[in-house]
Amino acid sequence: MFRAALIILFCILMPSAVQAQDHQLFIGAPARVCEAVPGQGAPTDFSADGCYEALFYKVDPQGREIWVEHVFEAKPSLLSSDKPLGLFVSAKASSAAFLNGVPLGSNGTPGPSPSSEVAGDMDAVFFVPEGTLRAGQNRLIMQMSSMHGAGALDTPIHVVALAPYRDPRKPGVGTWIAIVTFGLFLGAFVFFGVSALRGKERELSATIAIASLAIALQLAGEAMRDLTPYPYPLHVWRLTAILAFAMIVGLSLFSYVLQLLFKPFATRRYAAVAVVLAVMLISAALTAGYDYKTQLSLIAATVAAGIAGLLAGWQGDRRGWWVAGAAAMLVVLIRWLGGMFLDLYIYYMMAALLLWLLFRQARRGGTGAEQDNAAAEPEALQRIELTSSGKVEFVDAVNIIRFSGAGDYVEVLLSSGRSSLYNGSLAALERELPASFIRVHRSHIVNASLVTSLVRDSAGTGQLLMSDGSEVPVSRRNLASVRDALTRN
Repeated sequence: MFRAALIILFCILMPSAVQAQDHQLFIGAPARVCEAVPGQGAPTDFSADGCYEALFYKVDPQGREIWVEHVFEAKPSLLSSDKPLGLFVSAKASSAAFLNGVPLGSNGTPGPSPSSEVAGDMDAVFFVPEGTLRAGQNRLIMQMSSMHGAGALDTPIHVVALAPYRDPRKPGVGTWIAIVTFGLFLGAFVFFGVSALRGKERELSATIAIASLAIALQLAGEAMRDLTPYPYPLHVWRLTAILAFAMIVGLSLFSYVLQLLFKPFATRRYAAVAVVLAVMLISAALTAGYDYKTQLSLIAATVAAGIAGLLAGWQGDRRGWWVAGAAAMLVVLIRWLGGMFLDLYIYYMMAALLLWLLFRQARRGGTGAEQDNAAAEPEALQRIELTSSGKVEFVDAVNIIRFSGAGDYVEVLLSSGRSSLYNGSLAALERELPASFIRVHRSHIVNASLVTSLVRDSAGTGQLLMSDGSEVPVSRRNLASVRDALTRN
């Protein structure tokens, strides 16, 4: 799987004509590795004691200086090509290359210590003079060292290949698509940022704005490699930044789901986000490989969103089942696509999600005067949708005295004295009610504007007297919050 991902990555970096056949990858081929001896040149005998064989992508020059030999037969398409050739090297290391005894050049200066090494770029190409590559056996020798930069990678060598010579950072079609997508993310950040400042759903809009900015910065970190050269010591910092932005994206989406399904429970929502963040940090600390760290962080947020969806679904909120199903599918995609999800599909997914949210927000009035007027509308004029046996009834909130749990149903008592049973649960209904309704007991929700008095019992519980003369119990756990809510209302 990893080797396939590397091949795909290299093919993306090459122009379409090269992708067909005019390149030869060495990254998955066996090579001989020898530790460099200070003061000596390349080993004359790579089979000597102390040398060993390893696949190219498993060769590790971090913290040392090494020599690597690879013997190969050139592809006929390269030998017959009329284009100049280049040796493409992508590695967290400084390097020098020799093909059949001909020096191809150096990327930085390899050395046995930080003071003697000059750090090279993360991506480099060495020009191969005409006639250097020949039919039959060819001998590639590379001197490599990696003495700078914080942190270490499991696979510091990403690409070693022969192909027609070109600038490894020449933007392609994928780069321009990334730039357009980056613009979309920034546009969403501005739109929802303004919505957070002016709109009614400030927390929800702010969460989307944060997710938009984080995914934009994550994409910028990914696209940076195609647009500008940078020395290899910065590579770990770049990967760390991408991981951090991915964590913020995952946490923002999880927070968005919680706000949709459990809006009244702010403290619990914040605690759940904190728990998921702790899981992300622990998994990142214990896991090797930045791709795996990022995958696990996104999976942690997605699984948590799925659990939240299941809880909401069991409490009667049908949206929860949709959230749980989408989360399960996303976990499968992240694990199945692996690096391709992180490099490509996450940006397509976020672009589609933000376009849908922009369209949804526009239909609801955007951030202009209509939304401001809606925010100023008295809660008493809001209407509550109630369903019973396929019949939907809309009731003005001002006419509802209280809701009481009745098994699998909810009993609604109206100011007219009429009461009816409706489908659903109190937990699901609570999330849809305006702020004037408060949960006073596990079995009761009341209209705070119709409470006449609150009496505290010696046992620590309480009793509410409603405007119609009925009494509603207040649980010991809810007494303080009920008192505060009645004071605000």
